[in-house]
Amino acid sequence: MAALPTPARSAHTFPLTEREARHSARLWFIGTPSLTLTDWRDTRCRTHCAGLPELPERATVFNAEFAREIASIIAGVSHE
Repeated sequence: MAALPTPARSAHTFPLTEREARHSARLWFIGTPSLTLTDWRDTRCRTHCAGLPELPERATVFNAEFAREIASIIAGVSHE
């Protein structure tokens, strides 16, 4: 039997981190922010990652998904 090709992306996936990043982006827009967008993102990421295995990829995934959600909100894309 032939070996299956290895996916190009990392073997680590972080669906909970992706979901939390999207949620964090939406919260910044619906609240009355007292932090800049980047400070909010960093604080939410640190809070989410606390107690989880420390993997640099997790923060990268959080930041990328947060940015995608911000772009979707600005562009007026509805996920509902």
